[in-house]
This record gives sequence, structure tokens and C-alpha cells, in this order.
Amino acid sequence: MAISFSVRVAAAESGLSERTIHAAIKSGRLEAMRVGRRVLITPGALEDYLQGKPGRSKAGAK
Repeated sequence: MAISFSVRVAAAESGLSERTIHAAIKSGRLEAMRVGRRVLITPGALEDYLQGKPGRSKAGAK
């Protein structure tokens, strides 16, 4: 099991586009964290987003 996903992997795992993932992070609907320049998403946060549960983004993605 993965500790965290990149935006690209999260998109592939969920069947959504990378653009949709970025938009969800920016709006705060998908919880993510920034590590250096990378934006990482935990499997639990992705699952919560897919089930419609609210998230709190820590990534500050633009």
C-alpha cells in the first residue's frame, strides 16, 4: 500500500484527470500536502474525496 500519491498517480487511480485533481486541491475539497515542489495525496484523502467527504488542503497549489 502506498503512503502517498503524486497528482499523476492519484488521477490514474481514481480515473479522474490531473486537472480535476489539481482543481479539487485548490478548492480544498481534496486534502493534499506539499513536500518541496511535489504535491502529495494520501490514499485516505483520495478515498474521502471520491466518497464526497470534505478535505483540508495543505498544499496551497496554484
